[in-house]
Amino acid sequence: MRIPGLDLLRGLAIILVLFRHSNLENNIIKDFGWLGVDLFFVLSGFLVSGLIFREYKRVGEVNLKRFLIRRGFKIYPPFYIFMVVGIFVHFFKTDSFPQLRHILSEAFYVQSYLPRIWNHTWSLAVEEHFYLGLALLVFIAIKSKVLTNRKLIISFLVVLLTSTFLMRLYVSYPHRHEESFSFVQTHLRSDGIIIGVLISYLYHFTGFYDSFLKWKKSLFAIAIILILPGFIFRGGGYFMNTIGLTTVNLGFGIFTLLSLKYTHASNYLVIKLPKQAVRLLCFIGVHSYSIYLWHLMAVDIAEKFELNPMQSSALSISLAIVIGVACSYIIERPFLKLRDSIVK
Repeated sequence: MRIPGLDLLRGLAIILVLFRHSNLENNIIKDFGWLGVDLFFVLSGFLVSGLIFREYKRVGEVNLKRFLIRRGFKIYPPFYIFMVVGIFVHFFKTDSFPQLRHILSEAFYVQSYLPRIWNHTWSLAVEEHFYLGLALLVFIAIKSKVLTNRKLIISFLVVLLTSTFLMRLYVSYPHRHEESFSFVQTHLRSDGIIIGVLISYLYHFTGFYDSFLKWKKSLFAIAIILILPGFIFRGGGYFMNTIGLTTVNLGFGIFTLLSLKYTHASNYLVIKLPKQAVRLLCFIGVHSYSIYLWHLMAVDIAEKFELNPMQSSALSISLAIVIGVACSYIIERPFLKLRDSIVK
């Protein structure tokens, strides 16, 4: 069952990414756009762990083999088809194929640690590492009969979150005087996913959510405050690489929980949004994975036209959505149907 509020957040996340990779200058959405990937991480952490938690609550066990196979049908076919097409596009652009080590890095989902072909695929590696790590940890927790030990699991997730922050602080501190210092390694960018898993566990195994909703307007305001650093401080700067990234992810976590009550296009949380705009964002959110995969090719196409930054950006964003939605229907959805016919 789809949750419209989460689809809306997915739509916002991919729009942020598209603006980030546009040719716009001095644009507040573009400057904040690099955090769209982290919003995706929070949503993935919440949704994917929620699949496992719901199954455990329903039947008292989890079929992790089935879980990984179903995720594989969702993730691998669109990516590997994109990869093959992208390699040939690279050949036609440069008259040479990418280096074998770069191809293997992409193919085996280690591009968050090793050199890669494309700038954006590192986040897919982070997600893949999460799926495998989650399956392993849930397996251990079930075998040890501690998955419902709320104090233990919550404490463990808080320790993981704190460890990620401390590792990021350790890596960033020597570069604190540099204008920009970037990193994409999984262990440094996984706090969004951990926050997603934490709020999912609280949602499924505690009475936290009922109390949460009683303060939804105040929490909405707190979430706005938490994400403000992303609009104020430069991405890649020392503050955003440490405290800022953590606060923004916490804000995204609050938005994720608030979005669960969103069921109608006429009302979203505590603000009114135009129905058509909401429906469009939800539609884009449903197809966000394919849009994300192909959006840099849309940017390359748009750059071939002699347009000003505004026109070029509008064209690249529009092309990315059109190409991504088309690939979602042509590639992603048939494999999902095949998945559902094979693995119930």
